[in-house]
Amino acid sequence: MRTMTEDRIIREINALNQRGGRMLSAIDLLAAGTLDLRLTAYLMRAIRNGASILACAGPGGTGKTTLMGALLCFLPTHGLIKVVEKSESSFWYEEQADPKTPTWFLCHELGPGPWYSYLWGEGAKAFLSMPNQQRFCATTVHADDLGELRRLLQGREIGISHDDFAGLDLILFIRAMRGQGTGRWQRRVTEVCVGTGDANKPHKRICHWDPTNDRFRWQLEEIDDPITIIEERPMTKPLLGSFRSQPEKRTPTPSHIPVPLRSYYEFLHGLKEKRITAMEDVRREVVRFYGMS
Repeated sequence: MRTMTEDRIIREINALNQRGGRMLSAIDLLAAGTLDLRLTAYLMRAIRNGASILACAGPGGTGKTTLMGALLCFLPTHGLIKVVEKSESSFWYEEQADPKTPTWFLCHELGPGPWYSYLWGEGAKAFLSMPNQQRFCATTVHADDLGELRRLLQGREIGISHDDFAGLDLILFIRAMRGQGTGRWQRRVTEVCVGTGDANKPHKRICHWDPTNDRFRWQLEEIDDPITIIEERPMTKPLLGSFRSQPEKRTPTPSHIPVPLRSYYEFLHGLKEKRITAMEDVRREVVRFYGMS
């Protein structure tokens, strides 16, 4: 049985679909090598605890919308998604948000144009400036690196402040390239940066993809982020059909995985091993995991 909140989250994620087929989940991205288990565990924990999400890439069709949708599946059990359909003032965000409920305001893309849920100029500035303790933003941006993103968001067409830029929690860059020997497209999250919340301190690059050996390298060996933990509400009823309902042999977590990430790592490893990939099924398991942990 799914809750109304869960159904609404899945509905908004599926509404991001621009190319047909099903929306890919984080488990699909793990299987494709776009992410690895440690990085996905970090992102899951950060989003559960409250984090804005910016998925960035230069060319269209790279996978930034798919990445954002997969990460929105990690929202806390009582989290909400509200789509920003058009340019709104800062007062609109205050009216729409419940101070007791974490809400992710979703903009399909930051860019000029008349398309649905595209924001630019003053509308984009209000969107990026509104996050606070219970309000977060989620969007995609055409930018190849942190410097280009900063110039775009702090330039004259949008013009957010240094403080607001420093408050953007999770910034992810993704790239598509031809796989060696196969000619097929492969996608990798090439860099993940976290906001410091301090205009005098730049974003921290916590992880990047190394193309020489197709591995993810970490700059921070400890969990060191400024994200405030959101208190989870207990579930009223356990969800049925979970992969954890049957006894299974536990795989030891590698010793290099930081302690705060280990339960998330094991959970995601279990989903990958069980090949639970459909977005609806992944969300059901995420909700159950949050209710147990």
